[in-house]
Formats: sequence, structure tokens, C-alpha cells
Amino acid sequence: MAVKEAMKKYFKMRKETAAQGLDFLFKTPEIDQGLLIYEGMADEEGYRSWKPVEMTVFPDIKKLEDEFVFYLHTSIAAYFSSYWFADLDGFFKDHYIALESVLPNTEINSFRELLKGYKKAHGNSLENIPIGIEGEGLVVVVDNSSGKIRLEDYERGTFEDLAESIEDVIENMRLKK
Repeated sequence: MAVKEAMKKYFKMRKETAAQGLDFLFKTPEIDQGLLIYEGMADEEGYRSWKPVEMTVFPDIKKLEDEFVFYLHTSIAAYFSSYWFADLDGFFKDHYIALESVLPNTEINSFRELLKGYKKAHGNSLENIPIGIEGEGLVVVVDNSSGKIRLEDYERGTFEDLAESIEDVIENMRLKK
């Protein structure tokens, strides 16, 4: 299954679960009033409903690759070129996983800053690409050559294989433990 199809399946499951009275699954803090993904007005706590929106204008991944002088694994490029969304999180195997949001107008800029920090912290290397965070504070990374998903314990300098691909993680994510 391709990344975009896995995301479509995930968002359908999220919508079905939200319809069971868990509407918070489609609420996020309002950060920019004009975002394409927002629906309705912000509530009294500053949260606003959102919906995933299939991209019609694609981010310039090539520009990012040129800046960092490397090529992103195709699954990462597909992830950042499929949908705009506020949250993509849930349980995969025994782990709570929160993947990077992809917001309109900021998708590549926020990812660029994430890459800069990761590269600096890893001796100028981008063998692994950060794509999210695990519930115990581990970094969810994509092996940039194989596309495998790994959990990084930065403090220990260790990696644990989690899945064969980002599609596998998204397709098999659950919203309830």
C-alpha cells in the first residue's frame, strides 16, 4: 500500500472513531486563523476542528534535498506530499506514536528546521530522518536508505527496528490501545 492510501485509510478510521463521541480527535490548538484544514470557529479554549485535505499544490522537496545535499527516501517525500493535517497519531504495536503534522504553507519549513537540529545533533549525518515521537520520548526515524522505521534512543545512541515502512506504521495504527 502506498503512503497516500495508508493515510486515507487512517483518516477514515479516525473520522469513524470521532463520530463515536470522540470529537477531540479532530480538534487542535488554533495557530493560524486562515489554515485550509480548519472548520468552523475556535472554541472558548482556543481549539478548532480540522479535517485532512488532500494536497493539490505540492511542496518543493527537491529544494530541500538540494539545501541538505542528499535525497530523501521516497516514502518521506510521499508523506509530506499527500495530505495537510494537524494530527496523525495512535498506537502501533506496543508504542504510542505521534508523527509530524503537515500544515499548509509550513510543511517544508517546519521539517527543514527539524532536519537542521537532527543533523547538528548527529554529527552532520542524515542517515536517519526524524518523522515523529514515541510515547516514552524516543524519536521515530526513517532509515533514509531502506525506508525502515526505527525508534532512536538518543541518550543511549541505540536504534530499535519498529516497522518495514511508514506505510506499515500508518496502515496498522490504532486509536485505542
